[in-house]
Parts: sequence; C-alpha cells; structure tokens
Amino acid sequence: MTLFIIIAILIMGIAILILLMPFLRKPSISTVDQSQSNLLILQEGLVNLEKEFQEGLITAEQYAFQKSEIEMRTVEEVVNVNDKKNPEQKQARWLSYGLIAVVPLAVAGLYLILGSPAAIFVEKDPQAKQIEEMVSQLERRLKVEPDNADGWKFLGRSYAAMNRVPEAKMAYLKAIALEPKNDYLLADLADLTAFQNKSINAEARGYIDQALAINPKNPKALALRGSAEFDQKNFAAAVNDWNLAIASLGPKDQEFIKGLQDSIQEAQSLIKPSTKTPIAKTSTTKNSTDKAPVAQVSGKVSLSAQLQSKIEPNDTVFIYARASSGPRMPLAIMRFTAKDLPRTFELNDSLAMSPQMALSKFDEFTIVGRISKSGNAITQPGDLIGEIEHVPLGTKNISLVINKVQP
Repeated sequence: MTLFIIIAILIMGIAILILLMPFLRKPSISTVDQSQSNLLILQEGLVNLEKEFQEGLITAEQYAFQKSEIEMRTVEEVVNVNDKKNPEQKQARWLSYGLIAVVPLAVAGLYLILGSPAAIFVEKDPQAKQIEEMVSQLERRLKVEPDNADGWKFLGRSYAAMNRVPEAKMAYLKAIALEPKNDYLLADLADLTAFQNKSINAEARGYIDQALAINPKNPKALALRGSAEFDQKNFAAAVNDWNLAIASLGPKDQEFIKGLQDSIQEAQSLIKPSTKTPIAKTSTTKNSTDKAPVAQVSGKVSLSAQLQSKIEPNDTVFIYARASSGPRMPLAIMRFTAKDLPRTFELNDSLAMSPQMALSKFDEFTIVGRISKSGNAITQPGDLIGEIEHVPLGTKNISLVINKVQP
C-alpha cells in the first residue's frame, strides 16, 4: 500500500507539473489573448453606439444595423476563439494527451480510490460558455417576445456560427414569417440550406428564387443562382448571374468580387469562345494609370509632455482605426506597453478583427491612441487619449499625439 501511495503521488506530481508548465511562463504583451481584447473592444463599440443613439446622433435604422453587425462579430469572435490559441497552449494540450496515453491505468486507480467522479469531466472553455449563455438568454427572451424579428435573425446567425444548422434554419424561418419581404434573409437561408445539403438543392433554389422575386439585384442570391447554374453545366447562365451580382456590389466588396471574377473565368474556360461573356468590371473614378491606395494606415504615436508623469512603463497602449462613416467597431487594432513610446505603428488587414470588416473595405478612418492602466480594452475614466479624424486609406507618416484625459 505504501509503495502504491508513493507511486500515485509521483504520478500526480508529474501530471500537475506538466499541465502547469505553460502557465508558469511569464506572458508577454505579444502573447496576450487577442480574442479577449477583441471582445472587449466590441463591447466598447456597443456602449458608444448606445450613447450615440440616445443622443440622437444616428437614426433607429442605423442603430439597428450597426448593433446587428457588432453582435454578429461578437458571436464570430467567441465561436472562433479556439483557432487563436497560442503555441504554448497547444503544446500543453498535447503534453496532456501524452500523459493520459502513458498512465491511463494509474489515473483510473486513483479515481476509484479517491472517489471523485466529477474529476473526470473537463470544464468547458469559459468563452464557449459565454456564447452559449448569450444564446440561451436570447432563446428565453424570444419565448416572451415571439414577434421580435431582429431577435430571430440574430439567433439564426448565432446558431449558424455554432454549426447548429437545424436550429439556425428554424430561427431564419421564424424571422422570415415576420418579415416575408426581406430578400437578404431569404438569401441567407438559401446559403444555409445549401451548406446543410452540400449542394444547391431544390429547397435552396426555392429560397433563391423568392429572394430574387423581391429584389432582382440581391448579390448573394444572384451568386448562389450562378453557382446552381454552374453545377448544372449552364456556364453561360452562371456567368450572366455572376456579372449581375458584381454589378450590384460596391468598392468595399472587393474580396467577394474577386471570388466571383475567378468563378467567371473558370466558367468561361468551359464555354465556346464565340459565346463568352466579358467579366464585369467595378466602376471607378480613377484613371487607369492611378495606383490603388495601399490597404494600411501608418505613422508614429507619442505622448504629450504634459501627461508624461501620468503613466507607468507597463501601462497598456491601444492603437486602432474606426471607419469615419459606418460601423463603430474598430477595424484593426494593435497594442504594446507605454515604455515603448514613442513608437511607429502600422494598421492593416492582417490586424483586422474580421475579414469582412477589414481596413481595405473602407476609405476614411478615425485613428485612436489610448493608454490604459488597467489594460482594459473598454475606455475608462482617467485613460489617456488622442485621435485624428478623417484619415484616408493609405496615409503614411501620421503624427498621433495622446494629449488628453478621458473624463
């Protein structure tokens, strides 16, 4: 028995040491969980949006649209958070798996002796629990407010992000029942149905046709119908639909347009040369010799001399860009410590919080610099702030000075 206890204690000690190794290392600013910062920034955006609406600075329609965008980004950020874990966390995970593979019998023996059945259940990721709780709250709210169309829309998007496709379809159908003329909802439902069936089947095609009957220029529905025609080898019809979709998109949809243009070229390679349709070009006011602006904003950030005494070397500095007109959420963000000031910075699409909300999709920005003692991404009273408004995409050598205190 004594030998067994000694072996058991050694095994437990080794297990605890291996599992704690990643957490004993002192984290640096570069390895801080970016997703957590993004969630806090999104929360700040929602607070600012609520304030603007209450002050009458935006309309109810603008408020509803921007709130929906922020809520959807929150869902995506939390659901995708596991894809952003740092290498140390991944290493710890594989070490843990190795430990389990080596000593399964010992673990089982300890479990039987200690009599702790709950110890074998692994607690869920707290951020996954957060999104599940948010969805549960919305489900409860919709039981009380079944006619809340916006609630059903958001619930459908949340379910889709969580890969709960049947529940997502149910929520979309509830929303469509309340807003039967919403062509965008019908296009989203068609896309979801095609994803579920791994093809654009008759059900998905029905939703596409309904959307286009309401709005013949709906780009998503046109793109989906083009894909359906391509699958049926109706290549000329597919090219026509994709060209119509491109014509309905704007300069901020370049990624979507590029995908459609690639599909058009593939379809055209399968059509006889005499029947080829030219690829639609996006309209532009620039001369053909003009270069497109670089998808970045860069410069140097510094702290005014009057505020030097108010910071500590380890205070957190946030630099981020918001669109001058559009959603209030930051489009790209970077952070470092105050000891690095003054410092050059570059905000670009690689720092985007979402591929759909990247710098390159907008033309003009407000660049914000903020120093936080708490490290909180949400603006707090006493934070030090500086900002520059109306900065065009591609601007270099910005001089951003943090020169005021947040009241």
